Amino acid sequence: MKALQGTMLSLAVAMSGLVCSAQGTRIPFEQIQREAQFSASATMPVNEAAVSHGYEMLSGSSTSAGSVFVTPVAKYPRTLTPRFFMLHGLHLGMAVLDVELTQHCIANHHCVEGNPLMPSSHAGQLGMNFALVGWGAFVSYKFKKQDSKLWVLSPTVGIGAHTVGVATGIAHW
Repeated sequence: MKALQGTMLSLAVAMSGLVCSAQGTRIPFEQIQREAQFSASATMPVNEAAVSHGYEMLSGSSTSAGSVFVTPVAKYPRTLTPRFFMLHGLHLGMAVLDVELTQHCIANHHCVEGNPLMPSSHAGQLGMNFALVGWGAFVSYKFKKQDSKLWVLSPTVGIGAHTVGVATGIAHW
C-alpha cells in the first residue's frame, strides 16, 4: 500500500509542477495598464459632478451635467420555470397512467406490454419509468441551463410516447 501512496504523491507533485509552470509568464505592461484603466472607469465616476448628477438622478432633479458609469450585471437564464415543471409533471403523470392502464390490461388478459425492454411487473415498470423520467428531466435541465431550446425535446417525446400507451390502455379497457 505504501508503494501506491508514494506513486500517488509523486504524481500529485508532478501535476502541480505542470499546473504552476504558467506563473513565470510575462504579461505586457500595456495590457495591465489598459485593464486597470477600464476597471477604474467602470467602477468610479470621472469627477464630482458625476457623483452629484447620479445623486440628482436618484432624487428626481437634474441640474448638472455628468455621467455615471454602471457595471453591467450578467443575467442568467431562469432554469426552473413553471413551464419546466408543468412539462415534466405531465410527463411523469402520463408515465404513471400508462403503467397503471397497462397493468390493468395485462391483468384482464386483453393485451401484453409492447416494449420488450420493459419489465412485466408493476414495480419494475414504475421503477423503469421513474428512472427514465428522472434522466429526461436531468438532461432537460442541463439543456435549459445552457439556454438551449432542445430542453423541450425530452418531455415532449416522453409525453407523446406515453400518450400512445394511455390511448392503447383505454382502447383495451
